Amino acid sequence: MVERSVWYRLPEEVTERIFSYLPIASVLRCRCVCRSWNSLLNSRSFLELWGRVSPRDFFFLVYHNSQLVAAYSPSSGRWNNLPIFDRCSLDPGRVLLLASSGGLLCFRNRNSDYPTLIVCNPVTGTSRVLPEMLRVRYIDIVGMVADKASNSYRVLVTGTTEPTSNESITEVYDSRVEGWIHHGFSKLDFLQVWYEVHAIWQNGSFYCLATPVNTARGYRFICYNLERRQWLDLNVKMPSSDIRSPSLVVCGDKILLTGKIVVDYFIRSICIWELNWGNLKWVRVGEMPEDELTKIMSPYSVLLQCQGLNDLMCFSTHRGWQSIMYDLSERRWQWLPENDAYEKNHTVAMGRNSLIGLPYEPSLSAKV
Repeated sequence: MVERSVWYRLPEEVTERIFSYLPIASVLRCRCVCRSWNSLLNSRSFLELWGRVSPRDFFFLVYHNSQLVAAYSPSSGRWNNLPIFDRCSLDPGRVLLLASSGGLLCFRNRNSDYPTLIVCNPVTGTSRVLPEMLRVRYIDIVGMVADKASNSYRVLVTGTTEPTSNESITEVYDSRVEGWIHHGFSKLDFLQVWYEVHAIWQNGSFYCLATPVNTARGYRFICYNLERRQWLDLNVKMPSSDIRSPSLVVCGDKILLTGKIVVDYFIRSICIWELNWGNLKWVRVGEMPEDELTKIMSPYSVLLQCQGLNDLMCFSTHRGWQSIMYDLSERRWQWLPENDAYEKNHTVAMGRNSLIGLPYEPSLSAKV
């Protein structure tokens, strides 16, 4: 009784401070204890404080099935099977997960006449169907960036009004005005691409690898400066003509490129290159050891996906449920453990859209 009375006499700001150091899962459990805790832990002041001081955790989103998303936590070394589709009231057969930023996920509907984008916070279970784009009806490039300071986000879309159009349109959704902003038209050939491209964010610009329809140069490293509203082809030559399944990754202040080197229908290596901004060239900074390469149960044609955050990079394939992590600072490769939820399907190759490859930082305060 004495301990309880001491606890209840604590000033509310002290109680908030104590709770703010809890990880997100503990906060969610504490909300279920009583009405007063639930009210406190949902208050604006607590959410702002928690966003500043709480211990940070993140997941690598790797695979999904009809109900769950398989997410690996480097801090705990465990898989977490997240019910993202249920939490966000989405049909996994009708949406594609495109982007992640600041605790938010961005989906696109599929099998529809025109694309619709949905932004969700799986932790809070909130979602928003974005309004129809101003003119874009066929998406070529999409990216997302969240701003924690203003608790807002922007979604970049570049596409066309018709599949055969040679005029690309760039629009940006800004959650602060809850609408799309027209950024311009362009007939630059590198913006007409073969398939939908996902852009990554770094220091004020979106970056992506595009495969233009009308050129024979192969992959082009391009960027979009959000403030200048300008697309640029950076004219960075790919490090190898035999690279397959390339992925662009941001780790800290670095932009990295990963991919398979295929020779005579065999995977000869899986490499990591860092962009040297001084001469705009890719410099090799890592390569999967031969012993690890031989363990990959994947023919040369099977998709390889890479994602990164901080100093960690996660490589996955959709054949064999295999994932291996690379620590840039320690230069160490480590196979991830089997995920029990998928163990029975470990020999089954999933569809392309079941392999995700996105980092995700859960947030209690990110608003859709």
